Amino acid sequence: MSPKLFTAGMLAAAALLAGAANAAECKLPPEAEAGRAVAEKCANCHEMKAGEKSRPVGPNIHDVFGAPAASRRDYPKYSEGMLGASAKGVTWTEANLFEYLADPKAFIYKVNGGVVDHDMFYVVKDEQKRHDVIAWLKAVKGKPECN
Repeated sequence: MSPKLFTAGMLAAAALLAGAANAAECKLPPEAEAGRAVAEKCANCHEMKAGEKSRPVGPNIHDVFGAPAASRRDYPKYSEGMLGASAKGVTWTEANLFEYLADPKAFIYKVNGGVVDHDMFYVVKDEQKRHDVIAWLKAVKGKPECN
């Protein structure tokens, strides 16, 4: 085997081992694992990995739990409704996320006191699934190894 192929193979193996080690370091409770599965639908619009830039259609939500609404600096396209929620001091607490995930437009309407533009349309009707998504958001907050 040539030294270049050997070196390339060793680097690839090291990368795989590092990825496996990072995944092994992320221990999530069962409800958070269930929440991760539900949140996969959010990946259509949102980045969900720590340290990654927001997507053009939605902000990165990896560290959203406990953060103020519309606070990702790398996402310039917040809706009028989300900017209004931010101006009113909305923080993504468990209660606010639970209500928001049930019906984002109704939550934004309530917070802003009327109809305002907001682009989020995906709803999580099942209460347990909302609890699970929130458990996942709480569990991964500040943990880049939980990508």
